[in-house]
Amino acid sequence: MEEYRRLLERADAWYCAVKERFPDRVPCGKGCRDCCLGLFDISPADAELLERLRAAEPRLGEDLDGWSEREIDELCDRLGAVECPVLGPAGECRLYAHRPLTCRLSGVPLVDVSGEVIAPEGCARCTLRPEETPPLDAGRLRRDERRFLRRRYPGRGGVTLLIPQALAREGPG
Repeated sequence: MEEYRRLLERADAWYCAVKERFPDRVPCGKGCRDCCLGLFDISPADAELLERLRAAEPRLGEDLDGWSEREIDELCDRLGAVECPVLGPAGECRLYAHRPLTCRLSGVPLVDVSGEVIAPEGCARCTLRPEETPPLDAGRLRRDERRFLRRRYPGRGGVTLLIPQALAREGPG
């Protein structure tokens, strides 16, 4: 998992640089939970990092294998602003150091070094626009993530999980 943790550190470094450059436009901080509403899917590696918290949350099923990205997005949209199951009573992330990659890239617009706008908006509090956001080599980050996932979880394809599912699993992989 050390290789995956280094990948997460790259995402963190980018996010910290954006926040440092635009402190008044990216007001994220402890207890801010605007990005923590709604369901989203995470990788098996992220699920493995969340494994210790699995008993704390309800099961939604085994995994999303065979679901298209559109079907996952539609499910998440249909369920609406479901609060992330790992938020504490004050809105704090109880697993911040182990949060999934998608969480590390949320809150600000996401623009690839190619110029592709991947996520045009940040959270409701972020006033940064895509054209102002320092680019991230998101394509490389995702390629590195896919390469790691294929090696770590052979034969799993593109299986992803919702956070409550990841927390409910009986073990990694």
